[in-house]
Amino acid sequence: MNSRVVENRTFDEIVIGDHAQLVRTLLPEDIELFAAVSGDVNPAHLDPVYAAGNRFHKVVGHGMWAGALISAVLGTKLPGAGTIYLGQDLRFKRPVGIGDTVTVTVTAKEKDAARKAIYFDCRCTNQQGEDVVTGTAEVLAPTEKLRQPVIEVPEVSVVHRHRYRERLGMGKAPSSSEKARTSTAPLAGLVSPTPVVESSVRAPFSLHGRRGLILGIANEHSIAYGCARAVRAAGAELAVTYVNDKAKPFVTPLAEGLGCAITAPCDVRIPGQLEALFERIEREWGRLDFVLHSIAYAPKEDLHGRVTDCSAAGFAMAMDVSCHSFIRIARLAEPLMHQGGCLLTVSFYGSERVVEHYNLMGPVKAALESTTRYLAAELGPQDIRVHAISPGPMHTRAASGLDRFDELLERAAAQAPQKRLASIDDVGALAAYLVGDGAKMVTGTVIPVDGGQHVMAG
Repeated sequence: MNSRVVENRTFDEIVIGDHAQLVRTLLPEDIELFAAVSGDVNPAHLDPVYAAGNRFHKVVGHGMWAGALISAVLGTKLPGAGTIYLGQDLRFKRPVGIGDTVTVTVTAKEKDAARKAIYFDCRCTNQQGEDVVTGTAEVLAPTEKLRQPVIEVPEVSVVHRHRYRERLGMGKAPSSSEKARTSTAPLAGLVSPTPVVESSVRAPFSLHGRRGLILGIANEHSIAYGCARAVRAAGAELAVTYVNDKAKPFVTPLAEGLGCAITAPCDVRIPGQLEALFERIEREWGRLDFVLHSIAYAPKEDLHGRVTDCSAAGFAMAMDVSCHSFIRIARLAEPLMHQGGCLLTVSFYGSERVVEHYNLMGPVKAALESTTRYLAAELGPQDIRVHAISPGPMHTRAASGLDRFDELLERAAAQAPQKRLASIDDVGALAAYLVGDGAKMVTGTVIPVDGGQHVMAG
């Protein structure tokens, strides 16, 4: 029985400034489904070869896909059920590509009491905070309160015709005896997408059919979120975690936008939570193909002081959360990686060089990188690969805990040969490559993503 409910906001309840949001990541199946339903088969949306030569140099989503998300917010959140759409103007500012995350915000800006009409400012932004679609919607708001169970929408299947498979570069069409490549997705964002069924022919960078666990998302600026977005865009099905109830409201909308099959709490400091997470994955999935560990913590009083002065308890806590948790994850993941897999963690060059104000985390990250090499050696016979990704300084919630971090960012951008900082999307692109078949003979590495800063002296 469905326990989720929707509740609308009546005209009288809504005040100027009220707003609601929806977060969605554009996935390949979203484009395919939108094309199938609308009949818009413009090759800019469906043909990578054609799209490479257009002004955006990549496949982009239909502009009205973002417009449909605005309608979803108005019809399901604010005002909600009973809303009647009267009009909408839209301005398309930037393209939305596969893997881009769109945040849709509608804000009440004007009310017409005589007509029970409300005008909403509508804004869709990408993961960089840039506007992709803006406009104004006019609706008739409901006058009666409604609260009822969410209606579960039917699932639909996308069956790729042979000619379409070849166009996507997925190899020759399968024979009648081969397993057809199908993917399923919901018609609306009210339920989580059904897993993508593993393809009998997999492109080198495709992650269709893969299932992965992402630990360490705190918000949309997290490195873990950049990685989650990249692997999901490549077709992987995801499970993600949030550290506690305080973090849940920030992580849950991101997980919904990624269509995550599993969203669960996991604080590695709480006995049993990590084990419960893997038990759920085994129960619901039966296997696991990759894990990203992006977790680090040190008590503030130890992090902000000299390594010489750190407490035994603070050192042990930092090492347990930031390093030993990766070992525990490897031990729990090993039996679920029946056909091999990949374990990723996140480091920083403060592991091998003294970085001012990085303090205690330097020795901890050094231990994490050494652990990566030993795990790679021990798990290699099971075809489980292990890597540490080492991004340069970037704006994240975890980094904000470091003293005078803004100065470190400025110096890093100035020192790097590319003269700019890496982004979470840059890290995500590498993560997607490492967990795929293209890196099947690469393991035990610490890979920098820092615009070349690691090669510079001083």
